[in-house]
Amino acid sequence: MSWAIWILLSLALFTDGHLIRIPMQFQASFMASRRHHRAGKTSLYAKYNLSGNQDELQERSASEQLDNRMNLEYAGPISIGTPGQPFNMLFDTGSANLWVPSADCSLKNRACQHHHRYNASASQSHVPNGRPFAIAYGTGSLSGRLAEDTVTIGQMVVRNQTFGVAEHEPGDTFIDTNFAGIVGLAFRKIAEQHVTPLFQSMCDQKLVDQCVFSFYLKRNGTERSGGELLFGGTDSTKFTGQLTYVPLSNPGYWQFEMQGIEIGGQRIAEHRQAIADTGTSLLVAPPREHLIINRLIGGFPTSSGEYVVNCNHIDRLPDISFIIGGQRFALQPLDYIIRLTDDDGSALCLSAFTGMDTEFWILGDVFIGRFYTAFDMGQLRIGFAPAA
Repeated sequence: MSWAIWILLSLALFTDGHLIRIPMQFQASFMASRRHHRAGKTSLYAKYNLSGNQDELQERSASEQLDNRMNLEYAGPISIGTPGQPFNMLFDTGSANLWVPSADCSLKNRACQHHHRYNASASQSHVPNGRPFAIAYGTGSLSGRLAEDTVTIGQMVVRNQTFGVAEHEPGDTFIDTNFAGIVGLAFRKIAEQHVTPLFQSMCDQKLVDQCVFSFYLKRNGTERSGGELLFGGTDSTKFTGQLTYVPLSNPGYWQFEMQGIEIGGQRIAEHRQAIADTGTSLLVAPPREHLIINRLIGGFPTSSGEYVVNCNHIDRLPDISFIIGGQRFALQPLDYIIRLTDDDGSALCLSAFTGMDTEFWILGDVFIGRFYTAFDMGQLRIGFAPAA
């Protein structure tokens, strides 16, 4: 994927009353290369059922489509069943389903064979469902059947959770990932088969004091200290000042309205919709803003639609501010410039702003890593504050 950074969660889960703290481990899993950057965008286009520019679409090869790891990954342990069967899972606010591989998958299903698999017959709390389950990806679809069982995170036990049991995982997409499946943290509205998402079940079963979860990502983290995902509230020691909350405009994704975008004090857009998505590290802009921003930061377009910036000029670039709830949330050049390795092994600086044919923004971990983010499902709002 586009960065050389993965986020892993340690096996230790801390419980404070009805708060579940999941510490994150900052780990480099693969070289940050230009090819991984392109593959990351391919995954993003498939996720939102959108397209990039035509030059970029023509350039993609099959290996680039398959070799994607969804940029920064938030993966950590859960267990399913009685007794619990362990899985390392990716936490994604841009999707809404929970799924794991099936013990009944074919021996030819390499992704399934490389990870822990759910064995329904080994769980005393398994309840058959039988409805078909499928999620479309750029390389095909992940498919299988739905099931119900107990899901445990730390000391938190979620009863009768419906989830997908994947029997088919085409291609190489999930073979080398450190996670077996995905925990979608968005809303039921966008879930396959309208299954109740795991965090909504936590709220419905009153397992958390507040129907809120929050992400803190240390951009300069270490292997032992990379950040935290907190279920059940927020942690004021992880941010400065007060959280600025805005209402969700379309509770399917974590979607809200930005009042404007400014670069170097110049307003370039007003009243734009945005989605906060931990499943990507990129900043996705509508075509007009994408072009304006990259021109104003001195980016040179490539044939594949990327914008290259002179690495020696980064300290001269302007801040880029997102006006949310009347507050300015400014990204500095070191936040929005990605340092990669080019195809020939040389150093390369790319703009983190990519464009897609849409009228909304997607704020990935470039933004979420700079600003502590609270996802309030109970009050249908999202909050931001500068990360400590």
